[in-house]
Amino acid sequence: MKRSPLVTVVIVLQALLGVTLAGLAIYLLAQTRSRETLAEPDAAGVIHGLLIGAAVLAIPAVITVIAVLGLWKGQFRGWLLSLATDVGILAVLVYNGISDHDWDTSGVALMGTLAAGSVLLLWPSVRKRYWNAGGSG
Repeated sequence: MKRSPLVTVVIVLQALLGVTLAGLAIYLLAQTRSRETLAEPDAAGVIHGLLIGAAVLAIPAVITVIAVLGLWKGQFRGWLLSLATDVGILAVLVYNGISDHDWDTSGVALMGTLAAGSVLLLWPSVRKRYWNAGGSG
């Protein structure tokens, strides 16, 4: 079955999300070895925090990459993983913004991107493509 342009856009957006999350996790890992981090008075605590942050980003990055492979193959589980990851990350960011009263522009931009990705995944033509593929894969 031929893939619609909207489905291709969804796949590309999810792939970009996975690459972004993985890139941020790698960046945080690289920061654990930087001179500035090692020169901190409490370097062990800072490094520990960076490692936790990298793990928190790496887990959804791996799930998103797996979901993109499923989306590419037209599998329902790829659609479901993508939607769950987008909604989960969005919920965490919104909760953080509400609890910390911290609405920085990069966080709001990421929230908007995740919300748009969720809406596109739930768009009727995209949803039907993957729900009809529920039996395969």
